[in-house]
Amino acid sequence: MSDRDERYYAAQLNMQTCSRRGLFRGLWSGVSKPVKTQAGLAAKRTVPRPPTAVDEGLLTRLCDGCGKCEEACPQRIISMIESQPTLSLDGGACTECGECQRACPTLALANTSPDKLPFTGAIATLSGMCIRQMSAPCQSCTEACPHQAIDTVNRSIAINTDKCSGCAQCRVACPAHAIQMVMQ
Repeated sequence: MSDRDERYYAAQLNMQTCSRRGLFRGLWSGVSKPVKTQAGLAAKRTVPRPPTAVDEGLLTRLCDGCGKCEEACPQRIISMIESQPTLSLDGGACTECGECQRACPTLALANTSPDKLPFTGAIATLSGMCIRQMSAPCQSCTEACPHQAIDTVNRSIAINTDKCSGCAQCRVACPAHAIQMVMQ
């Protein structure tokens, strides 16, 4: 008996007439093979994306590069680079308003899992001299953060990367430009 791969069984299942033997072979072949881990297949983000974008591998397949998300963004921070939506967090911040998600016709920006924080792919890091280190009573970044990811600690700040969505609102609010957005 020849060794048949999953393409054969997928073709058998897609045919309108399928024997019971072919059906059970197709079903059993999916169960008996080792499960591929999603971590190995998931592509890592190299640029910030809109916060509700689906995983990178799926985004490249779903997004058709229409640019409707770019037109809908009230902050004008979405740019279409290589037919993919990219956030330009250098000059502005994402308010996570959801306009890009509502404008997307392909559902490439429809990642709305209730247990998952919206994430751009970037995180806030302390990169310069925080004016709190000079005993100034500044809390601009903590007040600007919509996810309470920044705490004031003595004469500096602490950024909880698990709560950070990468929206850059803290970076824009910082009067000392001490916060930088880096890819995670």
